[in-house]
Amino acid sequence: MNNLPHPDKRSAILHAARERFFRFGLGKVTMDEIAADLGMSKAALYYYFPTKEDIFRQVISAEQEDFVRRIESIIQKKCAASEKLGEFFAEHLALLGTLLDLRILSDQAGQAIKPIMRDLFKEFSQKEAALLETILREGKKRKEFTVDFPEKTALLLEHVLVGLRIRFFKSILDRESGNDEVGEYRNEILLLSKIFIRGISQ
Repeated sequence: MNNLPHPDKRSAILHAARERFFRFGLGKVTMDEIAADLGMSKAALYYYFPTKEDIFRQVISAEQEDFVRRIESIIQKKCAASEKLGEFFAEHLALLGTLLDLRILSDQAGQAIKPIMRDLFKEFSQKEAALLETILREGKKRKEFTVDFPEKTALLLEHVLVGLRIRFFKSILDRESGNDEVGEYRNEILLLSKIFIRGISQ
């Protein structure tokens, strides 16, 4: 473990597990494999994480927290609020791409992943709405946006994003569908961003 680029074992475990999930998905990864990758015993691994699902939850949570940090960095930029909103939508799509790379919708994940994603996205949506509100308030203050109620508007936009995300997850699980669901979702988000930004811009 000394060769791993992490200062502590917990971070090293999450890094190793993340690589495994990227390659195989939650269902096909075992605690034995994660422990072997780290050169540690499975008992030591269980000391830090009681179950594989606990590790997966922390990996997904870390990706969401990284998204929040990136948006917070964007908010600090000296640029138009409309540009910040555009970057927000781009990061939203990037996060989804990362989650798909982690095979969150793989058949092998089964029912175990549903409560994990439901709980994590519930908290994440609140953070996402707060970030949107910050951008809208800035745009209103700088007279870039015509927004009477930034908090309600941000919440409404978040509800739309959640709805599109749920629709996407359901459609991609329909194995009979021949559509490019990822491409369709991406186009929907990009269209939403254009319509929304144009609609509130002065």
